[in-house]
Amino acid sequence: MATRQPETLTELVKERAGGEGKLTFVALSERCVDPESDYKPSANLLWKIASGQDVKVNPELVRAIAAGTGQPLVRVQAAAAYQYTGYVVTETDNGVMVHRPEVGEGDLSNSRRVLDRWSGEEHS
Repeated sequence: MATRQPETLTELVKERAGGEGKLTFVALSERCVDPESDYKPSANLLWKIASGQDVKVNPELVRAIAAGTGQPLVRVQAAAAYQYTGYVVTETDNGVMVHRPEVGEGDLSNSRRVLDRWSGEEHS
């Protein structure tokens, strides 16, 4: 069974803009407003992301893209992390783990147990 590669920020933006029947980059830019800072990426910046070009990624940009695409913030954060750092984000009951893609499920299970124990210690 082939393992699916994590999605990238490029893929998330390309799903929404630039193709036939999709939003224009200008229209997507109008929707992409960071709810915390009111930052709005330009249509050109969104085109660069969709084209797979390297851009400066920051929390304001990621939150704006999440708002504009209607995706959960954690999904957009994970896509940006994978694309620009090569690390994978795995959700747990107590948050997320960031790790190299080659880390196996057995290793993740051990990490989950540690996180669960730490969470239990914090709440007692």
